[in-house]
Amino acid sequence: MDGAALDTDALAQILRARHDALDAARPEAVAQQHAAGALTARERLARLLDGGSFEEYGVLAGTTSQADDAGAADGLVAGAGRIEDQPVLAAAYDRTVANGTQSDRNQRKFSRLLYLAIQHRWPLVCFVDGDGARPGDPPPAPPIVSTPRGRWDVLDGMAELSGWAPTVAVVAGRALDGNAGVAMLADCVIATRSATFGSRSVTTREITERSSEAYARDGHVDLLVETDDEAADAARRYLSYYLDPQSSFDLSDTHELLPTIIPDNRRRAYDMRKILNGFADDNSMLELGRSWATSMITAFARLGGHTIGIFANQPNSPLAGAIDAAAADKAARFVELCDAYEFPLVSFIDNPGYMVGPQAEQDGIARHHARPLSAIHHRTVPLYSVQLRKAYGLGPYAMSGFGASRIAPDLRLAWPTVESGGMSLEGAAYLVKRKEILAASSPAEARAIRDAYANTMRDAASGLRAGRTFAFDDIVHPLETRARILAMLERVPRRFGSVKKHPIDLR
Repeated sequence: MDGAALDTDALAQILRARHDALDAARPEAVAQQHAAGALTARERLARLLDGGSFEEYGVLAGTTSQADDAGAADGLVAGAGRIEDQPVLAAAYDRTVANGTQSDRNQRKFSRLLYLAIQHRWPLVCFVDGDGARPGDPPPAPPIVSTPRGRWDVLDGMAELSGWAPTVAVVAGRALDGNAGVAMLADCVIATRSATFGSRSVTTREITERSSEAYARDGHVDLLVETDDEAADAARRYLSYYLDPQSSFDLSDTHELLPTIIPDNRRRAYDMRKILNGFADDNSMLELGRSWATSMITAFARLGGHTIGIFANQPNSPLAGAIDAAAADKAARFVELCDAYEFPLVSFIDNPGYMVGPQAEQDGIARHHARPLSAIHHRTVPLYSVQLRKAYGLGPYAMSGFGASRIAPDLRLAWPTVESGGMSLEGAAYLVKRKEILAASSPAEARAIRDAYANTMRDAASGLRAGRTFAFDDIVHPLETRARILAMLERVPRRFGSVKKHPIDLR
């Protein structure tokens, strides 16, 4: 039986419509983005993905169902591609089509990617620039509760992906309302410094916006970059940590300097980042949330080619490494992130404990302080801890767990400069030597009494004595640290379970 001849006119119409959705057919739209110093949606995806790997979904979708519709891809370019030859899903709202707004149609297109991400555990990246819900977009047919449409599928899907497959949101323009909502549901938010986030009043239609730098200070943005190109590079780098271990790596150029970084003066600060960069593989550190909760550092890195998550106190911060409510939240969320995606954890400890006082209480330290304790307790990935110098009160437990069972680190190391206690040695001096300090003839004499007691107690709590009491598994030379942890790391291969462990707490 002969088949019907292909309708060449219909095919030509489809091919023309497909071509019309591409940048080559839209020079004015392309010029509009370039004039604003931005890439187009398609250029952003091309910068993100391996060359020639993009397979688009819904290129023919339009803002209407008319054959001559000019709303290219209905304002959302979406599909599957690869990063470093690994499968990735990616989408980009198109600012040149209805201001990058969300329609029921393009949200259903986004939902197709979410289905694939959930089904195959593929990472998802979305460039979320846009002005929220599209004015005049037909509402879902009633009853809305029993007939969810695209918008609700997107929010549900992003929530379902949390802890199952990595999600990255990139803001390189303006994200309002629902577009910002998608970003805040992602594991990682990357933004250019010129980007803004905001919302629109339902009654007055006035827009309230804040800068990406303000969002970064509050913990809503994980990585700040300068340009669209850097944003795509940052997304690629972030996702690279989810790939298999790298077969080649180098020691950091500063590894040999590790023994020289901590000052002889135990009260002098130093930059913990120098320790971390010297410890990890060369040029492998990617710090998240650098502008937020600056007394806590959280970063991905590699050790012997293996991805690890590092959280560390920062003595060179206004709080001298003390843990306030924000730092507790930052550490807890990072532990959850690493645990969900099976990244072993390494903590570097040097802190005077939790923050106390009226401001700390006002910030909710009583409630927030428990979050890292709980996150560490419930993790199943290995944790290796290194105490460099001081750890007082509950501080070390927020960084390494407690007890002697499985919730403790798999390996607990310390450097010879270690000191621990229920409170700072200076604080203990004010209790033990209170009478002598009050009777001192001058402030200088009072400080001398305090410091003498602190130094005596420091000698009593030296690294050797800490080793004698089995407070740590070993007291090591700084240059031994990397090899000792790498030897443990190589004993525990990274394995994914068949079910999701848990979602990752939102910001």
